[in-house]
Amino acid sequence: MEAIFYILAFLMLLSALMVVFMRQPVHSALSLLLNMVLTAIVYLAYLKAPFVAVIQVIVYMGAVVVFVLFVIMLMDLSNGGFREVVGFARFLFAFGIALVFLLQFLFIGSFVTGSVPIVGEYIQGDKLAEVIFTKYALPFEVVSILIFSAVVGAVAMAKKRA
Repeated sequence: MEAIFYILAFLMLLSALMVVFMRQPVHSALSLLLNMVLTAIVYLAYLKAPFVAVIQVIVYMGAVVVFVLFVIMLMDLSNGGFREVVGFARFLFAFGIALVFLLQFLFIGSFVTGSVPIVGEYIQGDKLAEVIFTKYALPFEVVSILIFSAVVGAVAMAKKRA
């Protein structure tokens, strides 16, 4: 059982690196989709959190990846401007992400061998929705507006260069 966890962890790390190192943005988005699938499997199998796994599938895989693909399709990347920033900085960024993932997997892996907190017992859909839409309603909406304005700004910047 522990070997399967480490295989999933390695595949998640590999797909995260593919997000950074793929030359085509659509391939990066598909690698992100693979990473989210693997994350949902870890939520379901090891953290015993079916609700969080379903939210991962519906929200992140169903909405965020489609949103990212929509933005990629809106931007005109045929002139090669996207590939200009690929040097050493991109390698350092990928190395930093890989290091963070490795540390997370080692930390979570130590929990897998010991006692795993059962997340599914104390995260219930109705209680989570009540907290999000009462106590944290304003920050929830502010984050959605921030994400939307960032996408509009990215598309506007891409259109100016073309």
